[in-house]
Amino acid sequence: MRNKNRRRESPPQVTSLVAEKIPLVSVVVPMFNAAKFVTQTLESLLYQTMTDFEVVIVDDCSTDNSIEVVESFRERFNGRLQLVKLPKNTGTPGLPRNVGIQLARGKYISFLDCDDLYTKTALEELSTLAEKFQADGVRLNSTFDLWQGEKKSVDDPAMTNFAQLTDPKNFTVHTYRKEKISEATLEPNDIAERVRRWVSSTPNAFWATCLTFYRRDFLIANQIFFSKMRTCEDAPFSFKALCLAKKFLNAPNTTYIIRPRDGSVSRDHETIDGISYLRKRLDAFNDGCNEFERIFDEISFFRNRPDYRYAVLEWFAAHRFMVTQGYYVQAPAFRLYEFVKKTFHPDDAALAAFLFNTANVYRLKVMKLQRELAALKNSK
Repeated sequence: MRNKNRRRESPPQVTSLVAEKIPLVSVVVPMFNAAKFVTQTLESLLYQTMTDFEVVIVDDCSTDNSIEVVESFRERFNGRLQLVKLPKNTGTPGLPRNVGIQLARGKYISFLDCDDLYTKTALEELSTLAEKFQADGVRLNSTFDLWQGEKKSVDDPAMTNFAQLTDPKNFTVHTYRKEKISEATLEPNDIAERVRRWVSSTPNAFWATCLTFYRRDFLIANQIFFSKMRTCEDAPFSFKALCLAKKFLNAPNTTYIIRPRDGSVSRDHETIDGISYLRKRLDAFNDGCNEFERIFDEISFFRNRPDYRYAVLEWFAAHRFMVTQGYYVQAPAFRLYEFVKKTFHPDDAALAAFLFNTANVYRLKVMKLQRELAALKNSK
């Protein structure tokens, strides 16, 4: 006889033995009005020799049909493409990258601009290096520049010809540091030595995002994110990562292809008047100094080392004043003084003095070089 009071057993819980596949690499791509060239950028990801990666595209309120172009690639990436649309334009690649870092699922993060490309073995090379050395960060020493760095219009046929864009015959190697690297080597563990190596690099050899590859957990755990700086936002980001990484690898590989174009925010010369240009650049310098100061306050090494703090700021100033030298070398000293005083004083008198003095130091250096060059030409 059936026992009516018998307790009904719950059905066994079925646990899926197939866990969600976590990609080895997440490629973060900030995008703004990239409809005319993002197709080739995505093609360069589809032809990678490894497929264990996802693509996270963060659209910064594009006003063209960039979204539609990216959507057309979804099927080809077979579930490996995330597309995020920001509610408000940020005007900088750094903040969209932050969103990408947070949404990424991969063990490692690689950054690719929406107008550039990767070589065919890029992700395989980068992930292999990171895994072999168990590195928190990997930094490369060079990029490939197309057409010897000559800018082209987005309407130029060569700009969108994938065969030409990936043909090594069109590549020029652009090395970012003075010393050549023949094999992968780890940065010294001593943070002081790391900083000394950083500030001894040439001013324009700052650590561009396109040269770096990071372990995502390392970035998240140390709250390493990009600031809202419109330009040069990768300098403080890379500097903080260098200081905090347990293992930071320098490698000789070249995997990134820069497609120089007219209209690029980061690579175009300014078309605005000199004072507006200088104000924009010095504002960026001011923001950068504040960002570096925040980093110094967070890292105990710098708290009692004003010499190292100053050395880093001087390195940053050298880079920024090299970028702006075309204006301030020609401008009369009194005009530069009035501008700096009006723009930064009295809110930040120390910065105003530093800016003025540094600008004039570099003015004298440039003028001296110009005189030496003229004398050399006249002697021939």
